[in-house]
Amino acid sequence: MSPAGGLFVGLVCLLVSFGALASLPAAADGTEPVAIVFPPWTDGAEAVALSFAAGHRVLRSGRLSAVVVVAPTLSGQAPSLPQGAWFSVVLAGLAGCLDRPGRTGASS
Repeated sequence: MSPAGGLFVGLVCLLVSFGALASLPAAADGTEPVAIVFPPWTDGAEAVALSFAAGHRVLRSGRLSAVVVVAPTLSGQAPSLPQGAWFSVVLAGLAGCLDRPGRTGASS
């Protein structure tokens, strides 16, 4: 493959990735729990601390340590993203992609 062809393939992959990211359900208001996504190199404890510092009520960590699930706000307005966070998405409709599965019954 020529360098120009490689550049074209890379550009197409980048555009498709941005399209997929833009299609995620955004947190328009503070009435639903959201997952706040930090860079993968962010430690879980640091992600939780940054979320608390931004005024979020943290419920739990997500599937990855860099994902923090926060509760809906009492005022109905979404607080700003914590420092260093990439984006936030509403958990509804993601079928557990960012949320860690919980226990559904008693263990035997």
